[in-house]
Amino acid sequence: MSFMFNDPDKSKSQRVMNALLKMYKIDIKTLQDAYDQVHITSMKALILGKSLLLPAIIFMFSSTLLKAQSSTYIVLTTTSDTTDAYYQAAVALGNYRNAQLIQMDPGNINQLLPTLISINPRYVAVVCKPVELHINFIRQFLMMSTKLDIDPFSDFSYGFITGATGQDALQFVNNIIYAETQHIQDYPLNVGGYAATSLNYVYTGTDGYMTYLNPPSSSCIWLETNDSGSGRDFFLTNANYMSNNKLLDIGHNGDPHMLWLFEGGNINPNPPVWNYDSTRIEDPAYARAGLSSYDIGNLSLYPAVAFNGACHSGEPKQVMVEGDIAATFGDTQGQVRFYIMSDTFSFALSILRTGITGYFAPCGANNANDQGEDVYNAFLYHEPLGDIQKRSNDAVVMGFLGNRPNLRTYVEGGSTYNSDILVSGTFDPADWPGASSMLGGKANRIYFGDPLFNPYQNNHSDSLNITRASVDSIDASTLHINVTFWPVWDKFHYGDTRIYIPVELPWYCGNLTSFSVLGSSGPYNLVIQAIEHFAGKTILHIEVDIPNDMYSVIDYSIQFRITFINTGAEELQQAFPQILVYPNPAKNSITLEFSNPEKKKHTLFIYNAEGQVVSRNDNIDTDVFRVDHTGLGCGLYFFRLQNEKGMAGSGKFVIK
Repeated sequence: MSFMFNDPDKSKSQRVMNALLKMYKIDIKTLQDAYDQVHITSMKALILGKSLLLPAIIFMFSSTLLKAQSSTYIVLTTTSDTTDAYYQAAVALGNYRNAQLIQMDPGNINQLLPTLISINPRYVAVVCKPVELHINFIRQFLMMSTKLDIDPFSDFSYGFITGATGQDALQFVNNIIYAETQHIQDYPLNVGGYAATSLNYVYTGTDGYMTYLNPPSSSCIWLETNDSGSGRDFFLTNANYMSNNKLLDIGHNGDPHMLWLFEGGNINPNPPVWNYDSTRIEDPAYARAGLSSYDIGNLSLYPAVAFNGACHSGEPKQVMVEGDIAATFGDTQGQVRFYIMSDTFSFALSILRTGITGYFAPCGANNANDQGEDVYNAFLYHEPLGDIQKRSNDAVVMGFLGNRPNLRTYVEGGSTYNSDILVSGTFDPADWPGASSMLGGKANRIYFGDPLFNPYQNNHSDSLNITRASVDSIDASTLHINVTFWPVWDKFHYGDTRIYIPVELPWYCGNLTSFSVLGSSGPYNLVIQAIEHFAGKTILHIEVDIPNDMYSVIDYSIQFRITFINTGAEELQQAFPQILVYPNPAKNSITLEFSNPEKKKHTLFIYNAEGQVVSRNDNIDTDVFRVDHTGLGCGLYFFRLQNEKGMAGSGKFVIK
């Protein structure tokens, strides 16, 4: 067995590997035996007994363990210092996934666009320091992820890697790698968690959809809400229920430091809410009752993935203080304040060092139902966890009426009363009061972990598929889509129940030419549809808002009719030529070259990154056309070429 760097200079890498093994007094035969015989206990002893760096040695340099992926995977790092442990965490994950390592500037996310467009990645891991991972960064990254093509959806799945220290980030990566190499998908689906309630009790049963998954063990530590701290004491007495789980369901009312267990909540706590004063936030004299980072950080939670619904519980370092956490962080009097937590005060940084292999949480306010949807989707779909996070982003797009998300970013001293979502295309938050309070929270959800990690792939159940769609072909350019629903979750628009499903269309479906409702089993207030082209598929996202209470039983069906350009027809295949674009990127002009032997007239539409038409050129009957950049600023642009039969081609270019 040969251990070496996955780089061109393998001889140098081998020397480094041998030096590191010698430094930690491990001979190559011992390491080879531990791997070849798959002695889990031996491998654990090696990992735990030598240092946090050793797992990186094993996985960074092992050509046997490197996994070549059929889809493109890249790792973004915010540091170029090769001696920095955060950089080493990026290298460890990059080598394991056989991924390209790319440096990024966290203060200028859109600078990545030309690189990402040229690579067109399927999965992206972002390794960064916790102070860089704040609400503005999360929102800017989500918006950037939708701009690699013309549709409004995220164009790749992603996850974030961080830790209180670079060594913590490296250990987080190694936890994931170790779990995957030990076949975490085969690990029993033991479920644990905790929640604030009206009594102290350990509930060991299952209910709801979890009964279909039939977990070998399931427990939830219910914690009594009072000012005496009895809930916290009860948790510490029963913390053993948190161990050896594959999933942790935790929350739901809290802040970046703890789960709230005090009486009165954010409205009427005792003592009353104090005006914002940064010196009080971590002062024990002002602490309220709760299950805090100090309590969770001492636990051993490997190999669980944790899902948290408590507001702001995904802010690792820099907190955007607003009214929903005034009881513990102070009343800012309607102004935005940013506070930098100490590492031990941060719940996110504390739980990331407990051995968990993934963490879903909000980097700001959110609706706790969003956490429930993340858990549900993890078992509904046969997908890695990065794709589960992408589904949350997809729901944000539908909340924007199928427009590209336009999210507010915050500045110190700004108002907290303004809407945290902004106008985008046909969407105006002033028209949708439900969206103003719910949609921004869903956009705040963040996944800490490797986007390709898939621990639940063997825990899928078809019984969870309570929203179903069937597609009937009527003729060469018409489909009927029949959708039946049972209960789903969020309220974005009228305050009604939001029912949503993505429908994969047949391969020959091109652009839609019409979309209509044929009939429904009951009333509806709104129907939204949006097309996405992703991973070689054409996906029609459909949302229906119906006037039912979100917690009542729903039995609903609706039928749609769509017409489309059939790209499978021979004559239309000939009308979709390969379009050459050069130079790209360009400074002054670009040239489009395509096959047009019959001299058909075409129209060229150019769109900016927000999907707005910025240029139109009619009556193009040549096969070479030059586009002048006059009036167009630097950035990403998309184009569509149309003739009398519909779309004849599309593409994108960058002006630098």
